[in-house]
Amino acid sequence: MDVLLVEDNPADIYLIQHVLGDVRTDLRLWVMPDGVETLQFLRNASPITPAPRPVLILLDLQLPITDGMLLVPQIRQLPGYQTTPIVIITDVPWEREGTHCLQLGANAYIQKTANFYAFCDALREIAQRWLR
Repeated sequence: MDVLLVEDNPADIYLIQHVLGDVRTDLRLWVMPDGVETLQFLRNASPITPAPRPVLILLDLQLPITDGMLLVPQIRQLPGYQTTPIVIITDVPWEREGTHCLQLGANAYIQKTANFYAFCDALREIAQRWLR
C-alpha cells in the first residue's frame, strides 16, 4: 500500500513514518520535499518510473518552492486523483486555513501540535480511516 508524504522537515517525516508503520506494516511511504517534485511524481514524470499511485496523500502546507495550499487544486486536476484522500498536516492553525483547505479539495486537516501524543493519535486515526 503506497502513501505519499509531502514534507520537508526530517523530524516530521521520521515521526509520521513510524506512526503509520505501526498501523500498517505493508505500507510504502514515498516522501517528496516540495510541490514541484510532488507533481512530477504524481504525473509519473519523476525519476521513479513507474511511480506508484498512492492511496493517500499527506501534505504539509509550508513547503519550499510551491506552497502546499496551491498543490491541492493542482493534484485534484490530475487524472486519477479527483477522489484520492488528501490530508493536510501542518503547523498552521485550523482557524487560519482549515476551512479554506477543505474548500480547495482536502479531505481532512491535522494541526501539528506541541502535544506529541495528540498528534500521533490524530495520525493513527487518519491511517485507520483511509488505509484499510
